[in-house]
Amino acid sequence: MTTTVILNPAAGRGLAGRRRHIIEAELRKHNLEFEIFTTHARGGATELAIQAINRGSTQIVAVGGDGTINEVVNGIVEGGKRTAVTFGIIPLGTGSDFVKSLPGVKPNDISAAVQRLAANQTQAIDVGRIRVTAGRLTLTRYFINGLGMGLDAAVAVESLKIPYLRGFAVYLISVLRALATYRPGPMTVRFDGQQISRQLFFASVGNGRCQGGGFWITPDARLDDGLLDLCIVDTMPIPRALRKIPLLMRGVHANEPEVTMARARRIEVTCPTPIPVATDGEVVATAAQRVEVEVVPRAVKLLV
Repeated sequence: MTTTVILNPAAGRGLAGRRRHIIEAELRKHNLEFEIFTTHARGGATELAIQAINRGSTQIVAVGGDGTINEVVNGIVEGGKRTAVTFGIIPLGTGSDFVKSLPGVKPNDISAAVQRLAANQTQAIDVGRIRVTAGRLTLTRYFINGLGMGLDAAVAVESLKIPYLRGFAVYLISVLRALATYRPGPMTVRFDGQQISRQLFFASVGNGRCQGGGFWITPDARLDDGLLDLCIVDTMPIPRALRKIPLLMRGVHANEPEVTMARARRIEVTCPTPIPVATDGEVVATAAQRVEVEVVPRAVKLLV
């Protein structure tokens, strides 16, 4: 069996590309047959994954960060043979948030990642499916880790403007910039028979536990429970919001008066004032008016 490796050389501010020779050496060390394909544009990893499935590949590995992982997952699900394909990750991204939900997995550890590929042990995990409406356009995508709507998506927008840093520093600076510029509006969130309508900073959905480069927004989320975790945060004065940041970093914000936590299979968000939306840290819309979310249980066979 030949493993298809999809490498984003720009991931981790170029770290993934610089580590290609190490990845190849580790794959050979474990006697794995492989082909490496590199991405050259946004969306390229999705196309490469679909092409790999069409060639009959049954093991696909993403090398990069959460954005690369997201694109490959979209290719696997769209390829229509997700039950026959195993999915592996070599995490070399700026944030690498998704793998923080996997016990014992560390970002940037190439050797351990390749050992997991060689062991060929899998776990069936859920993904989320979203349908975003912005004006006359409607977009359908899948996410494996998280979905941000509002301020947290604005943070993703800001992070794209900081090419000179890596890791948590990128996201911390992006949070401060987003707090200074984002203007929250009214949002209506419906989930499994409940409804919240008020002015919100954000509504964040988690399949995984950590988002935004190190914020444990949905700290109790599980990847295989058939549910999505929801974190809704009301607007508040910026000085008070700044005091909440350390709580989000530790995942101990659930009991704060401005925070609502829930679990649901389906979620719908509507907003008269358009909002940004990001999936797995990648901005998919900057002016969405409606977002529909639902869980797709056990959609991906993840190599763990």
